[in-house]
Amino acid sequence: MRPLGVLLGVVIGISALSGTIWLARYSPLAEKHTREKMRWEVGTAEAIREQAKLDEIAAKNAKEDQKELKKLAEKRPPIADKPPYPKARTGERVYEFGSMSIDEEKKHTFHIENRGQAPLLIAKGPTNCKCTISNISQSTVAPGASADIEMSWTPRETTSTFAKTATIWTNDPELSEIQFKIFGKVVKQFVVVPERTWHAGHVTDVQDGQAFGTLGSPVDANFKIVSVECSDPHVKVVHRRMTAKETMHGTFKSGYEFTVTVDKGIPPGHFRQQVKIHTTLEGNKTIDIEVTALRSGPVLFLPPIGNSRAFWNAERSLVNLGRFQHEVGAKVILPALVYGLKEKLQLLGVEKDADFVRVSVEPNPEIGGGQQQGVRFIFEIPAGAPPVTRIAPHGVHVTLKTNHPKLKEMTFQLEFVSQ
Repeated sequence: MRPLGVLLGVVIGISALSGTIWLARYSPLAEKHTREKMRWEVGTAEAIREQAKLDEIAAKNAKEDQKELKKLAEKRPPIADKPPYPKARTGERVYEFGSMSIDEEKKHTFHIENRGQAPLLIAKGPTNCKCTISNISQSTVAPGASADIEMSWTPRETTSTFAKTATIWTNDPELSEIQFKIFGKVVKQFVVVPERTWHAGHVTDVQDGQAFGTLGSPVDANFKIVSVECSDPHVKVVHRRMTAKETMHGTFKSGYEFTVTVDKGIPPGHFRQQVKIHTTLEGNKTIDIEVTALRSGPVLFLPPIGNSRAFWNAERSLVNLGRFQHEVGAKVILPALVYGLKEKLQLLGVEKDADFVRVSVEPNPEIGGGQQQGVRFIFEIPAGAPPVTRIAPHGVHVTLKTNHPKLKEMTFQLEFVSQ
């Protein structure tokens, strides 16, 4: 009897709990709450709406394609159902366009011959691409005669390979459809290697810097270099046409190799100069190349002192002052050893594109000796300077003019975030 009572109590408890849940969630008297959608549900809903738009566009395009196909079908010649019959014969049905550039149009003519005893009727059918059958020389081909079918295509984007087909309808019962195919690849009209920057390396008192680059075209076998322009007298650029073997290795139809020499007359530090290559490519296109180099001079910079986040990049002649509050400002000292100067190093002038930046040089007796003198280059953003962010390519450019015969100009880039 006792187990039955326990079971009955469990049943009654479950029933009471179910009733409470129903009253709380589904009763007309219960207060209704709208659950806020989760982020993934919102994203899913947006994706569904976007897909619905794409489906609508695809359905519209399919409908227009069906209309176009219907128009074409109305002009399809009826298949001959009694002798004498026409007999369509073709030569090649596949043609390779090879390498093409974007927006370049190429054409090829296919041929259809009538070897039958009755006139061969031909008409344009559907295509699977944006290529066109630009011309059919005649729609009725007499026995023994032939017709020319011209296909043209203009690519709008680069692709590794392409293959396009177009259909010609005939009234030949044995060959009522003929498919012609074109294929090839779409490439850039020219390729520059290295792509944007040619680095001439380290320039010293005894060694010039050199950079090498190539400009080739996979599609234009006859392009020419009209001229090469550079405003800096310390940069010399010569070029020569690449041999057939060299262009084959680079998969070019033609190309040029460039040698850029940066001489030791450039100022110490990181050097950048624009070179313009004028060509006959793409309607006399001009190609911009940045030539860079690093000029070492009679100075050795040591790690900076000051802001713990400050650092020195010798290759870029970059002093990074780090991040600081503009009410406090920042100060970074760049120690250096200078040689080749008997008198003290002095600043003869300072050029900078931010007036609030202060730059000075003072002796550093802690280092140096003999033919070397120790100095401190001091870069300071004073307290109360405007809160600005000056990070590459918008850093502060500083040029120092000195009394050193080999350090007449020294260039620096300053970066910092003043909050």
